[in-house]
Amino acid sequence: MELAIDAVQDVSSTAPKDAGGSAGWELPLSLDGWVAVGAALYAAAFAAWVLVAGGADRTSTFIGDAAFLPIGIAAAVMAWRAASQPALDRRTRRAWMLFGLAFSSWWCGDVIWFWFEAIRHIKPFPSAADAGYLCFYPLFIAGILSMPGAPRVLLDRFKVWLDAGTVVIGGTMAIWYLVISPTVAHHEAHWLNQVLNVAYPVGDLVLVFGVAMLLLRRPSRGMAAALRLLVCGAGLFVVADITYARLNLSNSYSGPAVPDIFWMFALTAFLTGAVIQRHRASAAEDIDIDLGPGRVSKLPYFALVVGYGFMLWVAARQASSPLNGLVLGAVGLTLFVAARQMTAQQENLRLTSALIELATVDHLTGLQNRRSFFELAEREWTRASRSNAPLTALMLDVDYFKHINDRCGHAAGDEVLTAVARRCQQELRSVDVIGRYGGDELVALLPDSAMVDSITVAERVRAAVAESPVITELGPIDVRVSVGVATAASGATSLRALLSQADAALYAAKANGRNQSQAWYPGIAVPS
Repeated sequence: MELAIDAVQDVSSTAPKDAGGSAGWELPLSLDGWVAVGAALYAAAFAAWVLVAGGADRTSTFIGDAAFLPIGIAAAVMAWRAASQPALDRRTRRAWMLFGLAFSSWWCGDVIWFWFEAIRHIKPFPSAADAGYLCFYPLFIAGILSMPGAPRVLLDRFKVWLDAGTVVIGGTMAIWYLVISPTVAHHEAHWLNQVLNVAYPVGDLVLVFGVAMLLLRRPSRGMAAALRLLVCGAGLFVVADITYARLNLSNSYSGPAVPDIFWMFALTAFLTGAVIQRHRASAAEDIDIDLGPGRVSKLPYFALVVGYGFMLWVAARQASSPLNGLVLGAVGLTLFVAARQMTAQQENLRLTSALIELATVDHLTGLQNRRSFFELAEREWTRASRSNAPLTALMLDVDYFKHINDRCGHAAGDEVLTAVARRCQQELRSVDVIGRYGGDELVALLPDSAMVDSITVAERVRAAVAESPVITELGPIDVRVSVGVATAASGATSLRALLSQADAALYAAKANGRNQSQAWYPGIAVPS
């Protein structure tokens, strides 16, 4: 589970850049993070034991069944801890509560299975354990459908459902060929065995649908890592179920085996995803931000290849001429049409990206324009207000910019403003929001940054601008800036009020001689 360990390390600290601009790692791994790392190591040890020392005797069965009990309940607890994080929105908390119920349902199935097989030495299939296992699937898909991030436009929602349907049909063809059809053809002694053997593949189709919805929807940035782990876990569950069903059909499953390894890593991925979600809930990434047109999803086309692949496989073995030739031609036509559609989608995305850039980016500085800045800043304000996190605004103005324009011309002034914007951006973090406020004024919003840290950042920005002249076509120009700093903790009741405080501090800095940073304080005078 290298993916899980890397992901936990990624959220083990939210420390801002230090004075030198490098990412800080000042906080140790949290307790939840250590649980996730321990779970990954536990799963790796279990996999090694199954491959090296596992067997079909009673001792191996006892160990193999008991090994799932701690990891299953840990996954449920971590999901509930994520659901209890107040910084998350209501829909996300509800989704993680449903995930917790799904994991606990699977854990109940494991407990019952352990009791019958390891303690009483009774064959646990069929048994009450199946009720716990089968309840996992609807609860998990309910959690997926409860998560925010679904397209808001009706046409986009329709396209997502079409793509998800394509994936489900492709998955159905694979699961039908590998599991359902052989199960139906295999005559069991009891009807309940037959029903359960079909119920689990149907549950796998539910997971396939859930994976498709997770991959096709566009979540907010802070949910992406957690959702990737949910996708990983659901995919491993499907592989485990199919592998187990194939082994069970041939009566070759005895004791802990490869399917158990997949189930173990799936539960570990679920657990780690819950840890990731909880720790990023208070970070800037948890706001649902429109990240642009995204990219063309390859998932429906992969499902197309899978479905036609199985059809070609069967046609090559069973179909006779001319049917096999027609099947081959139909597959070829479909693949060519799909390739043409992907090309058209890529071109549409390119054009859409260009339009979005024109609408959101200031053409001179390359920063967010005023409208785009306020959209992002309002979301940061909402997040900070919801989680009581610190938030600071910097207002920056080029000293004597009018003199630069008058003496050197507006072209040189544009070059100066572009260079100042670039130097400011280099001193800020990727989570900071910076934009052009108007004229020669720039504005930045610093999430999770208190006043004392922001003053340091402001001084670093001011020093970076003054460090060397800006090279223009007319020669080098010395540039200085003044910076006003205000924090939400000072009593601002809205984003506009916070920016007004930073603007007042900026005027004070200019009145006090320019080329300096000034923090806002109650009663600060604004020059008329």
